Amino acid sequence: MTKKIFSLIFLVGLGLQPQVFAGAKDDFISAVKQHCGKSDGDAAALATPGRAGNVIKLKTCSGATVQISSDCSLPCKDASSSIGG
Repeated sequence: MTKKIFSLIFLVGLGLQPQVFAGAKDDFISAVKQHCGKSDGDAAALATPGRAGNVIKLKTCSGATVQISSDCSLPCKDASSSIGG
């Protein structure tokens, strides 16, 4: 019984994992389209995954802007000034 419950919890958690980053990627694509005038396809291509990817760069930026490509930089909220709020 316990094994079945653990398996169910694991599968539910595994199924929810891709949705965690979907919002960040969608936010990134919207920002690129708005600020850089890129098409849906071009903005999606710039939404690179991973720890060094553009989506994470925007979410964890600590300056006024973040450089996405040679012709696109996005304004960012200083994450260090909003700790705890």
